[in-house]
Amino acid sequence: MGTRSEWLFAKTEATATSGMVTADPLPAEAGVEILRQGGNALDAALATAFALGVTSPIGSGLGGIAGLVIWRDGKTSAFDGSTRAPLASREDMFELRGGDARAGMYGWPAVKDDANAEGPLSVSVPGAVAAYELAHRRFGKLPWARLFEPAIRLAREGFLIDWYGTLIFGAFASRLHKNPEAKRVYYREGGAPYRPPTGFEPPERLVQPELARSLETIARDGAKALYRGDLGAAIVDDIRALGGILTREDFSTYEAGELAPLALDYRGHRVLTLPGLSGGPTVARTLERLGREDLRRWPQLGAESLHRIAGATRAAFGERLSTMADLPNTTHVNAVDGDRMLVSLTATLGGGFGSAVMARGTGMLITNGTYWFDPRPDRPNSIAPGKRVLWAGAPTLVLRADRPFLACGAPGGRKIMSAVVQTIVNTLDYGDGPQDATSRPRVHDEGESLQVDSRIPEDVRAELVRMGHEVEVKVEDVLATYFARPAAIMIEAGRLRGGTDGTKVGIALGY
Repeated sequence: MGTRSEWLFAKTEATATSGMVTADPLPAEAGVEILRQGGNALDAALATAFALGVTSPIGSGLGGIAGLVIWRDGKTSAFDGSTRAPLASREDMFELRGGDARAGMYGWPAVKDDANAEGPLSVSVPGAVAAYELAHRRFGKLPWARLFEPAIRLAREGFLIDWYGTLIFGAFASRLHKNPEAKRVYYREGGAPYRPPTGFEPPERLVQPELARSLETIARDGAKALYRGDLGAAIVDDIRALGGILTREDFSTYEAGELAPLALDYRGHRVLTLPGLSGGPTVARTLERLGREDLRRWPQLGAESLHRIAGATRAAFGERLSTMADLPNTTHVNAVDGDRMLVSLTATLGGGFGSAVMARGTGMLITNGTYWFDPRPDRPNSIAPGKRVLWAGAPTLVLRADRPFLACGAPGGRKIMSAVVQTIVNTLDYGDGPQDATSRPRVHDEGESLQVDSRIPEDVRAELVRMGHEVEVKVEDVLATYFARPAAIMIEAGRLRGGTDGTKVGIALGY
């Protein structure tokens, strides 16, 4: 019997001594630029996040939400910039398609015209900028405006589209073309995505002058420009003209929060993650259950080890979905500086490109927060005025002997939580470095079936079936995100080691 060739993905591990950032390539360069100019890890993480909103608007931006966890000199803090439903929301505001039709990552009953997932009624209050400013006031080093300079440059001067950008804009064209402003900004005349380098023709440049002006406004005037100024008013006015219900009061009453991180011990290490209505509690519950086992008794990626990881994940998700009132396309940044300040930051617009609504003249896409609510009335997670969402972000730090050891996290919807858990397990139970820890094949289980990366050998998958799992094999590639996209920076013997998921475009960059 013959075999079939496989396309294998791999990356080398990054190393450095003075500082490191993980993100997409151009934003990572922005973060390291800030480190080189005297900024600390938070400054670098924020500059990276602002740049990601320019180069990777599928996952995050000024109109999105974010959460971050920080460690510096023995002090820890978490910042919550999640979204909330508009104050004019009603439980019956969406018309269901009827029948058995389901939609979205939560499998809610499908809504007519997908109005809860895209378009003006899906829009909710963005919280990222408020959280970033609050964190910077507490821990920032460089001036606030300095952190915007790389992003403003990328927006005003533009950047060359690569193959991944063309792929992403092409895959989501049907959503973005519904909004004239988004179509005008992101596509060539006629609606085609900008061309990447082909070897026969040069790549084209995406320029976003309106977004550059919005970045400049927030850099100059702070978060109040968005929440109580003309920028926020322009967003509200355009959303309402399109048929949305967002109001200026939604913006003016929004506040980000500073919280103590959720902390637990695992294998003699201190794990710090995002608390509240996030993915952090589910990561913590999974690790608590795994902490009762000695996974090192069984081979890494063997059936016995994966069986226990799956069981702990399934139990934690059962608790999450039954006791917490409940993202797909996200971005994640890790940053470490020369003083070994640790920052883990996860940001998102919600669905791919958020609501796919770009407010005219701002260059900003707005989060589709209503997507996270059950569109049916009288449910635990039904939409309600001002209600906070339960999102999946789980930025996480790990301390060894009360000293910084690991910053990790991932984009990728509900798979974020299992990816972060398995990154930590690979590191602490099996001794992986950050590149191997983030790139090994993973599993995910929420109680229905066990999703298994196709790279896990067939004999292991067969053994999992014999153990009683309903195995669903998924092929992870450069676009599919069945198992999220983890990244990590490890501090070991004075050296920084960085790694990012081997199947995706992100990098670790140090100096």
